[in-house]
Amino acid sequence: MKTKLTLEKRNSVYGYLYILPWLIGIAAFFVYPIIQTAAYSFQEVNKRTLEFSFVGIANFKYAFQGDSNFPKMLVQSVTDMLISTPIILIFSFFVAVLLKKKTKADFILKAIFFLTVILSSDVFLRMQLDTGALNQAQMGGVVADGGGFFLAMDSFSLEKYFPATGISADLLAVVTDAIKNLSGIMIKSGIQIFIFLAALYSVSPTMYEAAEVEGATAWESFWKITLPMVSPMLLVNLVYTVVNSFSSYLNPILGYIYTQGITGLNIGYASALSWIFFASAAVFLGVVFLFARRLVFYHQ
Repeated sequence: MKTKLTLEKRNSVYGYLYILPWLIGIAAFFVYPIIQTAAYSFQEVNKRTLEFSFVGIANFKYAFQGDSNFPKMLVQSVTDMLISTPIILIFSFFVAVLLKKKTKADFILKAIFFLTVILSSDVFLRMQLDTGALNQAQMGGVVADGGGFFLAMDSFSLEKYFPATGISADLLAVVTDAIKNLSGIMIKSGIQIFIFLAALYSVSPTMYEAAEVEGATAWESFWKITLPMVSPMLLVNLVYTVVNSFSSYLNPILGYIYTQGITGLNIGYASALSWIFFASAAVFLGVVFLFARRLVFYHQ
């Protein structure tokens, strides 16, 4: 006698089928290189004979005790990510709320912001770097735009105009950096904007109608309906933004690892650096996911 699958089990099957191509791709193209890189991290290559010799954890020790560049770059990468992630999420959510409103220029506005998805792709950035058009890349992976508006923002200093606001120097520095890096924030927010937009469209209008009948204000509806209902996608965007920050082509650590492994032929040391960087990203991402998931509301 055949038993029918429950809705929950059926959705689980659909979920596994959806990610099956990704799992096959991981198994076919990534598992062996990952294992090989792990083996290389405990070895050292002879640059003349290209033969490997086992050195234990010497490469890992040298990364923190002998290399003066890598620890600084790792701390800088994490710091930049901590600063840019909240700004990107707030900006992308704000833009998504604006795009959801019905206007005659809906299509044009969405097309403009979708261009940021293309501009944020590593393929596009690589093409720009190869052709020399992208001539400035800051340590945090923020692309400097050559437009007159962003150049004007770069030359604008808020510190001169708000000396008596009582805002701390550190907070003011974060705000001014965010304004100066507005082009980079826009480029990094493309995917997040459309994920938030899809989440906003999934919220039933009847909830807002019921809240309005009960006398709730727009501000109360935002905190009691909009934010809880989109919180699952907020977690998705948070994870995506953190991963994108660590894995972006413009992340200086990735360039440093590439230089060590390909240009310098220090394959063993480059492999050790890649594992240290991966472990750091995985631990940080695990902590973020552990704490953020408690704030997520799943509507049944």
